[in-house]
Amino acid sequence: MLTVKRMQPTFADVKEIQRNGHFVGYQSNSFVKDFLIKQLNFSESKLKNYSTPEDYAEALSLGIHNGGVAAIFYEIPYIKLFLAKFCSKFQMVGPTYKTDGFGFAFPLGSPLVSNISRAILIVTQDKGKMDRIERSNFPDENACDDQIAPNSSGSLSVTSFGGLFIITGLASIFSLLIHIMKFIWFHWPISNTTHHPEGISFWLRILELAKHFDQKDPSVHHDSRVHPTTSPAATSVGASPDHNFDDHTHNLSRIPSQGAEVVARYQDNQNETTATIPPNSP
Repeated sequence: MLTVKRMQPTFADVKEIQRNGHFVGYQSNSFVKDFLIKQLNFSESKLKNYSTPEDYAEALSLGIHNGGVAAIFYEIPYIKLFLAKFCSKFQMVGPTYKTDGFGFAFPLGSPLVSNISRAILIVTQDKGKMDRIERSNFPDENACDDQIAPNSSGSLSVTSFGGLFIITGLASIFSLLIHIMKFIWFHWPISNTTHHPEGISFWLRILELAKHFDQKDPSVHHDSRVHPTTSPAATSVGASPDHNFDDHTHNLSRIPSQGAEVVARYQDNQNETTATIPPNSP
């Protein structure tokens, strides 16, 4: 399965950041600093404070090797506001840590306590209203893809399939070389010293080898079968295994029909000779 290339965070584990001794950032005058030191066991010397979303973006863009930070720790609502502005460059990753959260302080005996507490419960228990509030203040996370610059698009191009092209090309070339080597091995012409005392030149061998491409392979191409047919005029052939020509005269087969011929065949030292004798001869 092929997937498009997606933006991946440099670090997604707090333990890895601590193990490598990288710097992390937090919001100035926030409780997050104490949380990082007491709960996550970060060293205070590895913490950097920032004030604006632009400061966060600059610190994250510089990275761990240029005086920046590996990550920013902040409350989720503020992180969503930050990502709404810089969603094409950064991501919110890692686990979410629960804290004491937000609270309201009122004078002792204030009549507003019960009214505000009731209003907060009504809003938080109505999921539809909470979703509408979130959509009105924070943009949709899926809309972030529309803000990505054209050069950072993750669409597939020809270079994305470079590995497949290389593997396919090498396999095809290797198969072709094996076929050529086998063809040359079985069809390379051998020099005939009788007709060519000095041997066959290299180019003549190549020419002779090229002629094999125009020949039929007997193992693949099958010629049509030829069946004998009988004709009115018949010819009788007589054969004898004896090598003596004189002993073959009695094996002549005669055809009584007019105009027919008698054929005698004899063998002498693997040479076959056919004699035709008129029918009226003695």
